[in-house]
Amino acid sequence: LATVVDVREDDLSFFPLLYWPVTDGQPALHQGAIDRLNEFLANGGTILFDTRDRTGSADLGELRALARKLDIPPLVVAPPNHVLTRSFYLLQDFPGRWTGSPLWIERAGARVNDGVSPVLAGGNDWAAAWALDEDTQQALYPAVPGGERQRELAFRFGINLVMYVLTGNYKADQVHLPAILRRLGN
Repeated sequence: LATVVDVREDDLSFFPLLYWPVTDGQPALHQGAIDRLNEFLANGGTILFDTRDRTGSADLGELRALARKLDIPPLVVAPPNHVLTRSFYLLQDFPGRWTGSPLWIERAGARVNDGVSPVLAGGNDWAAAWALDEDTQQALYPAVPGGERQRELAFRFGINLVMYVLTGNYKADQVHLPAILRRLGN
C-alpha cells in the first residue's frame, strides 16, 4: 500500500525513497518544505520524479520549476551499465506504464552517498504500471505497448530501484570480489 507523504509535516527520515508524480499546476512549495526536502536529499534520501509524459524530458516546465527550488544535481541519462540495470534483476531499460523514456540520474561520482543518485527522473508512469485493484489484484491501467510483459519489467524496475536506494552500489563493488578473496587467503 502506498503512503502519502506530506513534505511539510512528515518526518522524511523514515522514507529512504519518495515517488513524486510531477503534475501540471501542482502547488508551489513553501520555503519550509524546500528546506526539508533539501535536507532529505543531502542526508541520503532519494526522490524519483515521474513526469508521466512518455518522454521523460528532465527539462519539462513543472520539473524545471521544482529543480530551481531544490538542490537537484545536474542529471544525465542512465548509462546502459548503471547499477540499476542489475541491482537484483537484469534489465536493459526501465519501463512503466509507458516505455522508451530515458531515466535521468546524477552523474557518477558527483556525490558520496554510496553511489546512489539523490534524484532520478523519467516519464514512464511507474506508479500506474504498479497500481493494482485491492480486491481483484488486477492492473488498473494498461501497460503500453508491451502489455503484461512490460508490467512485469516495471515491477522488476521497482524492485531494482528499492535495492539500489537501500544498498547503494554494492553490485558495482562485486567486480572487486576476486581480489578481496585473494587478500583473505581463500
